[in-house]
Amino acid sequence: MDILEVPLYNKSHFKFLEMGLVWYNRTQRAISGKCEYLHDPRNNVIMEVQLYKMMSNEYRFFPLTFKANECAEYKKNSFGIKTMLSRSSNMDPCNLRGGFLYTVDKMIPDVSTFPPHLPLGSYKLVIRFLFHSDFQAQGDIYLRIVDKPIEWKKLPSLKRPHKGNN
Repeated sequence: MDILEVPLYNKSHFKFLEMGLVWYNRTQRAISGKCEYLHDPRNNVIMEVQLYKMMSNEYRFFPLTFKANECAEYKKNSFGIKTMLSRSSNMDPCNLRGGFLYTVDKMIPDVSTFPPHLPLGSYKLVIRFLFHSDFQAQGDIYLRIVDKPIEWKKLPSLKRPHKGNN
């Protein structure tokens, strides 16, 4: 992940909303942030997810898009979101309440739960959050999918050398 930003949010839904990336260690970045709802959305938050791929020096439509209820996906642990939120946050998307400070502290996405075989390159992930059909917030994540270093591909074989019958 290179950049995480919240370019806009509905101030009639949130008292405040802050999200960003922090360094977890020398090589890994993590998501941190906080927010406070002004009303009780409970489990009525819908996510609209759209992925764009960098091609010809601009982000173009990529055929990975979906719309889902946040609580339903949390219960199914889609993309490992339940595991990640339970480890690093006090947020329960099935019971969101107003007047309560929600925090996310150094949440590291589990890339093993993401779709396999995405082409290498730079991407922009746009997630829009809706309360029924009313806009709440938008998060933009800029990320890169890179190949493993060459050294990782040249790992020694686990096969034992052939032993003679001497």
